[in-house]
Amino acid sequence: MGSGLDMSGSSWSPPLFLLAFAVQMLVYHGAGLLFEYWDRTKMLRAFKVRDVDRLGYRELLPRVLFNQFFILLPSMGAVQYFGLAFTGAPHMGLVHFLAAMALMGVGHDIVQYIFHRFVLHRAGLIRKLGHSVHHSTGASKGVSACYMSPADFFLEIVLPYLIPLALVGAGADVAFHLIVASLGALGGLYEHSGYDFAAKAPKERAPGLKGLATAWFFAAITSKAHGEHHRRSNVSFSDGFGSPGICDTIFETRWDLAGGRKG
Repeated sequence: MGSGLDMSGSSWSPPLFLLAFAVQMLVYHGAGLLFEYWDRTKMLRAFKVRDVDRLGYRELLPRVLFNQFFILLPSMGAVQYFGLAFTGAPHMGLVHFLAAMALMGVGHDIVQYIFHRFVLHRAGLIRKLGHSVHHSTGASKGVSACYMSPADFFLEIVLPYLIPLALVGAGADVAFHLIVASLGALGGLYEHSGYDFAAKAPKERAPGLKGLATAWFFAAITSKAHGEHHRRSNVSFSDGFGSPGICDTIFETRWDLAGGRKG
């Protein structure tokens, strides 16, 4: 079987999976420190809508780093080695690029919903697979996005990222892979940060197209969905910031469609 890793050239460059991982770590931990700075300085306290976590940044970080370096990194290396992703044509056409970006969102939504709702939230598996570890946090510390058991991290973070990536045919387009990795890191951090930049949205929608555009904008940037998932447990399994929310809408588990469901 041909390997997706080629180190035979005279001028060696890092494998694409390693570059994507490095950029993702820079974004994740850079933004994570920024959220921590805002927490400590209270600079954006007007937008801090959740503040329930008792574990601090230093207590959360070791488990996060273990998952990233010992679960995510080898998985990314494996998909490149077996030629499933991070390898192929060096550039994508514009239409392919945009379509693949949209399909990444759809694919992530579907894969995460399946594993999150039907596997990790099964009564007999939530503790066995360690999803309860993640739910011991309250989505109010950005870095807690990856505070999970290894099995939970693999099913809920790694597979929803790498399965769609293998299917969209992104080849070795560096820009695509770095954008996807960066957006995924930022989205997860924001959802778990306790900040909601839509907190100051108008209570009533203004008339006309401007009012509609404003409402859509605030709906797109809110972090409420994942906060509700941590609070109520059985809503918004893949609905959230940056997600199209397709599955939660179809199955009526979206936080604003599920009524008073809890537990």
